[in-house]
Amino acid sequence: MSQKQKSGKLSSQEIDELLAQPIIARIATVKPDGAPHVAPVWQQWDGEAMWVIPRSRSSWFENLRQEPRVCISCADDINPEHARVTIEGIAEIVEGPVGLVGRVKEVADEMAVRYMGPDGPGYAAKTANRLRYLVKITPTTITSWRGEWHPRYIVTEDG
Repeated sequence: MSQKQKSGKLSSQEIDELLAQPIIARIATVKPDGAPHVAPVWQQWDGEAMWVIPRSRSSWFENLRQEPRVCISCADDINPEHARVTIEGIAEIVEGPVGLVGRVKEVADEMAVRYMGPDGPGYAAKTANRLRYLVKITPTTITSWRGEWHPRYIVTEDG
């Protein structure tokens, strides 16, 4: 007997559980000419803010320095519920440019374990002397959903 698939908005706990997985985030920034730019990034969600660690010369980092409003999309494309979280927020540079030290190293190591397993921090250590930033993204809006279409999107031939 099959279980009915959940649909609708995720609870705060479900959002936390989803973002604790090795979900690659897509961060959208605005280029100086106004065009959108999307980049895949590792993310660390602490229940209130999302943390990312851009390389010091990444184009999307330069974009958010000029315009700190960003949008992040995280999606579970493997499981049948297809849970999604979109975070609109304001990016704040907390540290950098620095090598892999202090709070940057702590967050990077946590990400490396989640995305690569127990040997992940060894991967991160190979780039320890390269400059990067620690960026905190404080949400202004969080939208989440899973499963079937929301009723507002359903249009049938009968109206």
